[in-house]
Amino acid sequence: MKNIIISTIIFLFVIMCPKAYANQYIKAEMTGFPTVNENSVSANINLIYMQLGISRLFVTASDSFIVNNEDLNIKIPVNNLYLLCDGQEFQISNNGWQKFYIDPLDITGSAQKNVNLRLENTGELPAGTYTILLRFLNRTAINLDYECDFLFTFVIDEKHSLTSFSGDPTIVLTEENIFNKQSFIRNQNDIRVDLTSNTKWKLWLATGNLDNKDCEYYFQIKNVSGKVSNYEQNNTQLFANRRYLLASGEPTLDGIDTGNKVPSNITIEYSFKNTDSDNFIKEGIRQNQFTYILERE
Repeated sequence: MKNIIISTIIFLFVIMCPKAYANQYIKAEMTGFPTVNENSVSANINLIYMQLGISRLFVTASDSFIVNNEDLNIKIPVNNLYLLCDGQEFQISNNGWQKFYIDPLDITGSAQKNVNLRLENTGELPAGTYTILLRFLNRTAINLDYECDFLFTFVIDEKHSLTSFSGDPTIVLTEENIFNKQSFIRNQNDIRVDLTSNTKWKLWLATGNLDNKDCEYYFQIKNVSGKVSNYEQNNTQLFANRRYLLASGEPTLDGIDTGNKVPSNITIEYSFKNTDSDNFIKEGIRQNQFTYILERE
């Protein structure tokens, strides 16, 4: 008789405190990896739950923002996150439970439901790992609630690109400067380097086999725009097989919205100076190819 009483108390405890056994009644598993596009992120979720009569499924978020774990100042409003179920779209928030599915079968047993999470209208995102804790709830026919946590995680890879150049530095001696022994002879066309990056970045100049046998070569940054925060402001002499830091800056993005790219570029003037004050500069065209390297700061 004593054993029967103890068993009954344990059974009642399980029924009255279902959250202690939440994983037996509902769990959420991601199938595959999230798909990251330019303006959206999506993921497939499989919900496994126990039916006790007709079950109703709900979702909520633990926070009002999806955060970048590497930079907590980068936040995406959770209202941009939706759950898609059977062709219907439900906006997720942290202001209460959102019901998205009613199981039509009045049975007892294990069931599954595939849904899709979709983060919309993000624009291009800064690199990093983004997370938010979601909670799913299975409300059974006898109004018992069973919850499980699901950490929605996706990764935005680093992306750097130098999108255009305006040619190679070309310096031509003309009738006006061929007899000038000392002054700087400047390139005919300033070089503009356009760049994009979803991280903090540095832009380097690699000289390679610079032909400077009869003169000194220099560069000077004449103009910058966009997300350039620091740049070399001096007229700097160039030597062969060296790397020079041209500039650094912030991600070329402005907020978490569609169309948030900020054009960023650097305009460079190249020049050379005669090193032999007793002789005129040798005539001809000076053209040197340089390598520009964009990398994470």
